[in-house]
Amino acid sequence: MLKSAYASFNDGARNGRGLRSTERLRSSQWYSPEELSSFGDGVASVRPESVLSAPDSVAESSATQGLSFYGKGPSLAKFSPPSRRPERRDASNMFRDKERERELSEQVAAGQNVFVMPKRPPRSNECYALDKDLSGAGSPSDALDLAMAKAEVMDAPNWANLLYALAHWKKKGGHHLAASLRSDSRWSRSLQRLQASLQDLTARDAANVVWSLATLEAKQEPLFLETADALCGKLAVCDPVSISKAAWALTSIPNRDRRLELYSKLAVPVVMRADSFPLGSLTMICYSFGKADFREGDAYEALSSALIGHMNNSLRPIDVCNVIWSFCTVGYRDDVLFTKICEMYLTKEEMVRDFNPQDLTNTTWGFCKVGFCHREAMETLAFECHRQRDRFDPIHFSNLLYSFAMLRIPGPPSLLAEVASTASQQVARFDAGNLAIACWALAALGMSEHPFLDCALERVIGSSQVCSNLGSRALSMLALACFRTARPGRLDQLLDATRLCGLGVGASGYSAAVMAAEQGKDQERELRILRQMAAEARDVRMQAAVCNSLALRLWKRGDTAGAFAVLRGLKESSPHSWSVVSSLLVARLGTELGALAEASELLGGDGAALDAAWEAPVLSGIHPMAATRQNEGAHAYTREFMTLHAVLCGAPPGDPDAAMAAIERFAESRSLWLKITAWEKGVVVQEVARWAQPRLTVEIGAYVGYSAMNVARTVRSHGGRVASLEVDPLHVTLVRNMLEYAGLSDVVDVWTGYSFDSIPHLLKTYGPRSVDMVFMDQKGTRFHSDLALMEELDLLSDRAVILADNVLKPGAPLYIWHLAKGSYHHCTAISVREFLLQSEDWMVMAFRDASKPPAPTPPPELHRLAFESDHFRKKSMFDGVAPSKSDWWKFSQGFVTGLELCGCKPRIVGLHGRDNPKITPEDVARIFRTAAEERGGEDDEVLRGRGAQRTWPS
Repeated sequence: MLKSAYASFNDGARNGRGLRSTERLRSSQWYSPEELSSFGDGVASVRPESVLSAPDSVAESSATQGLSFYGKGPSLAKFSPPSRRPERRDASNMFRDKERERELSEQVAAGQNVFVMPKRPPRSNECYALDKDLSGAGSPSDALDLAMAKAEVMDAPNWANLLYALAHWKKKGGHHLAASLRSDSRWSRSLQRLQASLQDLTARDAANVVWSLATLEAKQEPLFLETADALCGKLAVCDPVSISKAAWALTSIPNRDRRLELYSKLAVPVVMRADSFPLGSLTMICYSFGKADFREGDAYEALSSALIGHMNNSLRPIDVCNVIWSFCTVGYRDDVLFTKICEMYLTKEEMVRDFNPQDLTNTTWGFCKVGFCHREAMETLAFECHRQRDRFDPIHFSNLLYSFAMLRIPGPPSLLAEVASTASQQVARFDAGNLAIACWALAALGMSEHPFLDCALERVIGSSQVCSNLGSRALSMLALACFRTARPGRLDQLLDATRLCGLGVGASGYSAAVMAAEQGKDQERELRILRQMAAEARDVRMQAAVCNSLALRLWKRGDTAGAFAVLRGLKESSPHSWSVVSSLLVARLGTELGALAEASELLGGDGAALDAAWEAPVLSGIHPMAATRQNEGAHAYTREFMTLHAVLCGAPPGDPDAAMAAIERFAESRSLWLKITAWEKGVVVQEVARWAQPRLTVEIGAYVGYSAMNVARTVRSHGGRVASLEVDPLHVTLVRNMLEYAGLSDVVDVWTGYSFDSIPHLLKTYGPRSVDMVFMDQKGTRFHSDLALMEELDLLSDRAVILADNVLKPGAPLYIWHLAKGSYHHCTAISVREFLLQSEDWMVMAFRDASKPPAPTPPPELHRLAFESDHFRKKSMFDGVAPSKSDWWKFSQGFVTGLELCGCKPRIVGLHGRDNPKITPEDVARIFRTAAEERGGEDDEVLRGRGAQRTWPS
């Protein structure tokens, strides 16, 4: 995108030359003589002697365009337009100038591009003198007095230099300068003067002004953004140091959309000229891009190429840390750059010894963020962390342990345990967030008996001040740590302490707590936790859904009487929260228990009637789980419960076809997008299940239960079963209600929790090689890792069929690589329409072939494609202006091209390149028949799995 922006900026001067490819040139220059015309006539003229040694045509162009030429090479930073009065130059300086002019002449004569820098318009001698007087003033007040006295003489560069001098006083220790300036009338008058003459500033001056205002904490001044806009119009002739200063300053813009808009412009010269930037500018720009959450792949590709050129043992520890931190913060995994840094710096003990604790742990944290693991480098970093552990702050302990846990490597024997022991001695210094991260990491590393865990949990449970500062994510991590280290009693104490200090457990906390209860044998714990969740919910519909879900769980455990008692208690204590699903459950459970009279009594009255209350927005009272729900506040989960209401009102009970149709009608009538696999996607899911005839189908991502009903209605006829995994506990309760109303509760088991913890539970519950079909509809960046975990646990049968949604939009390239290059065959992308959006998406499927080896390490280009996919996903979720249809179309075309270049483009059938956009059952049947032919002509009976029926545990 940035390359396209540059092309449009400079289109008239390029004379048909293409943009740089992914294989970037190591010796890129700035501008060719032909490109100079793109700068227009607005640049002031330059003295003829500045181009004495250039060819006539270039000299003539420079004289008319007002540009002076400077050479290229390692001394680039020395070449800059003069901003002060020229000093007397001795013979050696003049000789160096002649050498530079000679090099320039040779470059131009050879047809090479040359660096171009603007010359400042002529200034009076008095203005030059004022620059020197302002920088030499004895105090900020003296500088302001001088500016006020000479206000009528000062030009725009003088006012810029005034701000620059004040900013340097601030950096030298003037901590109170920023506050005093805000109340000083001389300061406000200076800003007004500068604001009136912005057009007279050079690019360097504008960058200095932006940097000065950020340093002086004056980012709220209108001048800050106005100068940034002015600078963006001069970036074509802006030097690297000024670009890096501006990049640092613009990180402070609070408005995300505005900030990213400016960074998109600022990144254009970085993309086109990064190879010529000095190292200091590159690392500062890296840090700024990461801090600003700027996610344009072209910019990071350019920075990576330039940084590799500086890999000559000249990077300082802070440079190494900033580069890794910035790339990994935005999720840009660059294996080439990271491997180079590891080999040249992070595997050498003598170099790592110069790293401080922050550099060490930020580096390991960065690698784990993108899943990059260089074992030798990680061990070297771990040894140095162990050596410096007495200097660690709490955040350093938690970052280090978290890094090794996320990468799933234990580190050198006993080193991490000793680091954690040192942390135990400082546990009183830890805040709630760092306690949670460290506990979660120790649990993930298998250190379930380490003393830090009990020390940390005791501090959280025993201190209301610490407990009240737990965020939803921290509470979830602590609950997961209790679950993974078999501390159910601590988990109960944690939830009780959370409620006592007035902090709601929230969906994140309940997710881990409910998962621990479901997977344990203590039925009373599950009963207690779900009742607590119902009590925390403010909405009667949510309370009814949770109670119905609890009754279903007790029924699944074989406690029919307990399930009936829960519903009886609901009717007695809160009759207004009764629902149609409650009535259906009472009728069925009463029949199984032989308690028809009592069931009839509970069903009497008007409690089962649906009224207008079910159509009002849901006031959940439970803090939502997903980041995308944070903006919904108190009305989170409204659309999902409205969907349930639409099914209860628009479909007869026991009819899954009608229930699915009611969901579609509801979304279409309200133009309300739901993340469901409807329309052609629904046809694909149903037909894959019909042809595969799986004994057990695992669905990851249940949402409102649409696809679970679709698969369950298909596999019920041959005795198949569905295990649906869903991380959000409120979605779980809703799905269980939906399935009970559709008459499918006996076919589908809905399990709560993260896939990392729930998938191992499937092995305990259903046994090895029990999964014949997998349907994934969770976050696309998890597809390949969840599938790899199933392979590792030997859950997949030899004839398993793998299907995933949303593989093109927003994209899951690593999943496609895993199927196309791993132990699968006949990887096929089924191109279909996205429900309600009329845009193209892919459902990608493949067939298990355990005889093939696992997929090799993906190429770096595929990680770039994964980064772009995640960037588009975040834009659609968080940006004020979501990507347009044309943006998505361009992205999808690039996505397909990227897969082809990486050698993993799947077969494509369906909408893509076909006149008829409809997907029919015959399309899916053809895929199965072709796959059978590839495997040696297996007949349909073998393909469809005539396995023996089996009895599934509850």
